[in-house]
Amino acid sequence: MSSPDGRFGSPPYLIEAHRDCYEQIHWSNMGEENPVRDRLLPRLRTGGVDLVVYAVGGDTLAHSNGRDKKLLATIENIESLAGYLSQADDAGVVRSASQIPDEPDDRVRFLLHLEGGTPLEGSLLALDALFELGVRSIQPTWNVRNELGDGVQERDTRSGLTRFGVQVVQRMQQLHMVVDLAHMSETAFWHTMEVTEGVVVVSHANSRAVYDHPRNLTDRQVEAIAERGGVVGIHTLPTFVGEGKPGIDELFRHVAHLVDVAGVEHVGFGGDFVACDGPRPGREQLFHDPRVEPPTIEGLSEAHELPNLVDALFGAGLDEDSVARILGGNFRRVLREILPR
Repeated sequence: MSSPDGRFGSPPYLIEAHRDCYEQIHWSNMGEENPVRDRLLPRLRTGGVDLVVYAVGGDTLAHSNGRDKKLLATIENIESLAGYLSQADDAGVVRSASQIPDEPDDRVRFLLHLEGGTPLEGSLLALDALFELGVRSIQPTWNVRNELGDGVQERDTRSGLTRFGVQVVQRMQQLHMVVDLAHMSETAFWHTMEVTEGVVVVSHANSRAVYDHPRNLTDRQVEAIAERGGVVGIHTLPTFVGEGKPGIDELFRHVAHLVDVAGVEHVGFGGDFVACDGPRPGREQLFHDPRVEPPTIEGLSEAHELPNLVDALFGAGLDEDSVARILGGNFRRVLREILPR
């Protein structure tokens, strides 16, 4: 398998806009000295990934090592990651726009993220404290309801953000953090759009017009993200791609439709690979049975297989500039616009 760089005149800056820290937690529990250095970073480098948005906490029990202490677990995950990265060559955490280079420099960067606001424990001071620890991106919700608002599993209630949720997203924008609307109920999505300004993103979702799944976005939502200058990152989990065992070609149908609706400058790569995550707690509320290994797209099971996606994008007729934008150029533009200077 060739590196993604081989298809370009100059190497693209590749951003994986969503990855969970489940693998870090799992292999640490199994006694491994440094799973980030020894497992994750080699795959990211093989795939050409330059920056990964890394969920170090959130609403899921998997983020908190099966415990209900979400804030404590988030702090532990951040500190563990810092320790792992201190033992790795050419890897670190991004805190500001100035730390994102113009082109690849052989350094893998981690942008710290929360997949749901439960770790905030109802406190804006907790938000400020996590910002000081390096968190720069938050999804207000995961699938379920929390203190900020309704996730997609609560969509039938037609409820949006709570008063605390409104305070959080507005404070996030004051701090120059990324507001990520992935996993939100559609009502909460539109409520967030009403109470925020400027660029927002959906880090990992596909098109509902291509495949009708509640985690995917309507064309109207995609258009709204684009109008605000944001980006939608395509999602690799087959559950959100199509029926049966969809492949890379079916994933490209989502790419093509999103480009048609929003323009190529508003489409990115979300990732959310699950093949190497490790087992999740049995009482986790997911769309799939947590006792069953989640399916993957053949040829795109993890970051090391990203050259196959590059081949598919070029094979479908996209030009070099468009492919580079989708792989990371668009998310890099957004991060540089949002993050603190």
